[in-house]
Amino acid sequence: MRGINISWLIGTIAVAVLFISLIQVKWLITSLDLQKKIFDQSVEQLLNTVSHWILVEADFASLEINHESEDKEDQLIVDGLQHQSRAILQRMAILPMDSLFALSLNEHGIETSVVFGAFDRYGQPAYLDERSEVYRDELVEKGYSVGLGPLQLRVYFPDLGRHLIKSIVGAFVLSGVMLLFIAIGLAYVMRSVIKSKKLVRIRRELMNNLTHELKTPISTIGLASEALGDSDLKLNEEQKNYYISMIRGENKRLGVLVEKVLQASLSDSKSLKLYPVELNIHDVIKDVVRNVAMQVRKQGGKIELFLKATNPIIRADKIHLTNVIFNLLDNAIKYSPDGAQIEIISNQTEDGVELLVKDNGVGIPKEYIGKVFERLFRVPTGNVHDVKGFGLGLSYVKTVIERHGGVIYVESEVDKGSTFVVKLKFDSKVK
Repeated sequence: MRGINISWLIGTIAVAVLFISLIQVKWLITSLDLQKKIFDQSVEQLLNTVSHWILVEADFASLEINHESEDKEDQLIVDGLQHQSRAILQRMAILPMDSLFALSLNEHGIETSVVFGAFDRYGQPAYLDERSEVYRDELVEKGYSVGLGPLQLRVYFPDLGRHLIKSIVGAFVLSGVMLLFIAIGLAYVMRSVIKSKKLVRIRRELMNNLTHELKTPISTIGLASEALGDSDLKLNEEQKNYYISMIRGENKRLGVLVEKVLQASLSDSKSLKLYPVELNIHDVIKDVVRNVAMQVRKQGGKIELFLKATNPIIRADKIHLTNVIFNLLDNAIKYSPDGAQIEIISNQTEDGVELLVKDNGVGIPKEYIGKVFERLFRVPTGNVHDVKGFGLGLSYVKTVIERHGGVIYVESEVDKGSTFVVKLKFDSKVK
């Protein structure tokens, strides 16, 4: 993922989503136009059908009038038109017009309300019921029309917009779902790229730190070994013991480094085996403190115990629980200045024990509190080597606690220190 510009990637994905959205909108508009044309054709057929039913008797009357109109043509035409109009209106008054329209709407698959009326050539209503009167202007200006002898039959659909939208709601939902899946897919790709790039950076920092941490003990062991093997130096017993002690110390340090890497490897897989036994958590805490107390005292610091839990007996894996407490203490020591004041507190809860590990260290900025338990994460310090470590310990701690069915979280303020809170139940349900 090297060389990928995240801003460019986000911009490209945003443009892609926008382009796809525009295509979908265009498709929906086209679908809406198509539905409107289909609707117009259906209405035209509907009007022709209804007008035919109305004109059956009116046309017959018209034929009789035309047969008698040879001598007085003009007057008879006028009289005939008037007569035909009356016949049409009489026909409309007799016919169940609402039922006729309902039947015709059903035949043409139109599921929406309709109002109708008959108008003369000047746009004046000749037939208009009370319900249609409300839509008189709409009938004249926006209604569909068909010739009805000398009159015009007009219809208007008050809910036409809703009907058309309803007709494409399936396409709209399908379009929305497709767009959602595309957006989710693109977001997943973007997230994966960002995560991969972040992982590359973290691994690079890990390798830098690991190299830095290993150089010192390897170099020290090498120098001490050369000194012990150099016959020209003629070392006395005290000097030999000094170099041997140095080698042992650095060897132990290397062992701790390897153990941390192994812990991290286990925490990322299901190969972490837990063997819970009944133990006194206060005894475990005291054993760990005994091992690190000298290191803290050398730095001018102090560890205080406030073990207030009245029933500290729980079921847990002793080795991994010991590692958890050691890692929390090690973290408190590393991120506290010389003269660190560390407190370990135990409290009784209804179903177990609560542990608090408090320090007066540099604290954790709010934006990083949610990330401190992530694997390989280290709070930025400005200098990669200011604080020794790989960002592996807390990830391991969280895994162990959660595998015991417990909870761990941190409360912290910059320059005021941090408090890690662990809650374990009496009978841990190992996961």
